[in-house]
Amino acid sequence: MGTSTSSGGGKAGSPFDPEWLDQGDAAGGPAPDGAPDGDEGVPQDVPENGEPGLEPAQDQDIAPDRRFMPARSQMGKYLSGGGRDALRGAASSMIKKGMGGAGRASNTMRGVAQGAGQLGSFLEAVRAGTDPQVVDWIQRVRGQNLSASDLALELIKEVMPGTGSVDDESLRNAAADALAQLYEQDPNVDIFQLDDQQITAVIGFTIANEVCNRMDLQLGQTYEKLKYSPVEIQAFRNDIKQWVHGEVQRIMEGLAAQRIDPQTLAHNVLQTALEVFAE
Repeated sequence: MGTSTSSGGGKAGSPFDPEWLDQGDAAGGPAPDGAPDGDEGVPQDVPENGEPGLEPAQDQDIAPDRRFMPARSQMGKYLSGGGRDALRGAASSMIKKGMGGAGRASNTMRGVAQGAGQLGSFLEAVRAGTDPQVVDWIQRVRGQNLSASDLALELIKEVMPGTGSVDDESLRNAAADALAQLYEQDPNVDIFQLDDQQITAVIGFTIANEVCNRMDLQLGQTYEKLKYSPVEIQAFRNDIKQWVHGEVQRIMEGLAAQRIDPQTLAHNVLQTALEVFAE
């Protein structure tokens, strides 16, 4: 958490749906997800309540002015000693008002689920060792005798090629942090032979880290306005990260019994997490 630059605020009359959102999917890769404030997007055919989609011209697709202000106010209360209740209020307002609801947020951030799912699928393919392209990658990186951190970077580079966008870079950072967390749990872990539980953990870590990045992007300016020291800011960020990861972990445990592929798992985890945080 803390890899994003905070947003300055949405503009009046800006749409929830930026033009590039569907264009990103059409190109065959994860769409950039969620430029700051005025640029959050979601296709009209998947509204939060599951009813038929809205036409682009309808007022419901226009984001309200200063829609992240209530969330930033709640974040200010949290930073001033309001505890987890204020933090929950900040997350809820960010998703419900700032991002247009859990349904819209899930679609705006669908590139996160795609990326986390692709990472999980690639780790499964590495373990299986039957895909010729994956085998070539394994042989290449094994021959370089890389450190754990450099190996993680090579893995992310293979699964999530850099596009230069802020959103993609944030997701790559989230995935790198996820692999670092895996190594923290077990320094001797073999990235080439992860078991199902470890691969699932990487997916969950990636999604949780990206939720933290999103909160930092949209609400992080509150730190600046209240003029906290870098040490204090990091302590708050660590607490937020602990809370977000705890919530995502509970969701992962609830889905553990389901035998689903990494892509479906990542989608379900992100969608459920956003619904929980929006409560």
